[in-house]
Amino acid sequence: MVAKTISGISIKAITAALPSGTIGEAEFAAIYGEREVARIVRGTGIGSIRTAAGMATSDLIVAAALNLMRGSEIAAGEIDGLIVVTQTPDDWSPGCAYAVHHQLELPTDCVVVDINAGCAGYVSGLIQAASLVVSGACRNVLLCTGDINTRLVDDRDHQARMLFGDAASATLITVGDEALQFVSGADGSGRSLLGVNLQYEKDGGRTGTISCLKMDGAAVMSFALRRVPEVIDSLLRSQGKGLEDVDLFALHQPNRFILDYIRNRLGVAPERLPVDVDGIGNTNSTSIPLLLSRRHEKGGEARRNVVMCGFGVGLAWGALLADLSKTHVLAPVEVALEAIQGLAEG
Repeated sequence: MVAKTISGISIKAITAALPSGTIGEAEFAAIYGEREVARIVRGTGIGSIRTAAGMATSDLIVAAALNLMRGSEIAAGEIDGLIVVTQTPDDWSPGCAYAVHHQLELPTDCVVVDINAGCAGYVSGLIQAASLVVSGACRNVLLCTGDINTRLVDDRDHQARMLFGDAASATLITVGDEALQFVSGADGSGRSLLGVNLQYEKDGGRTGTISCLKMDGAAVMSFALRRVPEVIDSLLRSQGKGLEDVDLFALHQPNRFILDYIRNRLGVAPERLPVDVDGIGNTNSTSIPLLLSRRHEKGGEARRNVVMCGFGVGLAWGALLADLSKTHVLAPVEVALEAIQGLAEG
């Protein structure tokens, strides 16, 4: 894998948003049985998930963005680039980014981009945002991720139903004197192993059917356990660094089993490669910034050398090395359905 570098940027701020709604072991046990639920919890480390029932993806994203804008003291008028990474857009067309652009009241000359990407989406989004900045097209890019994964799973598929949760994030990328070193790739031959199928069929006022999320768990796990250590090793070797030089490994958070395996394979301590899935679930492209946001109090030198690695839907992978020691990382904001309804009524 060939490592690449984008210089002249700064990751100014990161935060996230979580819906207040949860579904836990008791609710799942009433549907699937206590024994089966206990087995899945032991394997995944996920005892409960967050659910955004009644909300749209843009509701969570806007909450995260407003939290970031308030915390980093940047005005809507200063943002000239918006990237939204999601696989659960509010509308099929024109896309979620336009709803977010409107609700945040961003300038009409703002560059607006939607990216359909999954578990590796945050790394891909950072690369796209940084590219806009270094090209001179934008000075302040707001990168948002968000998915309401609970809408995509089949409630009869208990393994998927208990795995995926809802969340969103916001990251501000600006002109600066820092750099991103990254490697990325994809293997489209594995696209059927994890994803949501779309069938175009005209039927009255409908033009297609979106299927529930399908996942070949064993194949996806095999891919992750093989590919992630390779990607991280390739990235670090290209920069003349070793595992001991990394302060934090912020990996996509699919489940405890996969993360524990990768950590043991790399031989790093748990505090350097944290697992943060219980009470949240797999939040797709939001899992990396959400992990960072929930560790907001661990800053400074503890984030000087951070490896972020996303992997999954595609099959895609991407890892980057960044200095987040000066990044303003804010705690996640919790979003209640009542507050969203109140804004709509107002």
